[in-house]
Amino acid sequence: MNQTPTRHNIPPEFLDAADQFVQLANKLNDQYPRDWVRSAMMYATARYNAFTWVTRDKQLEQTLDAAAAYFASEYDKMLRDNVDEITPVYQQGGRAKPN
Repeated sequence: MNQTPTRHNIPPEFLDAADQFVQLANKLNDQYPRDWVRSAMMYATARYNAFTWVTRDKQLEQTLDAAAAYFASEYDKMLRDNVDEITPVYQQGGRAKPN
């Protein structure tokens, strides 16, 4: 497990867990188009988030609209942060920009 400090103080075990999903997506890319894999991952995330929201034992007053707004806002932040982080990697050394 990675024990070095991480960007934004994200615990290494959290990043390791996220990397397991990315590795699965990369494996699925061997069999399916990238857009299909992306859509499947987003669907799976929505399905899991729906399950955790319906079966929650905290924030029982939270509406579905509030939960959806929270999930969308968090996704937007994470997407933008990851684009900022990986863009320089793909722009260095002539590596192709990901599609």
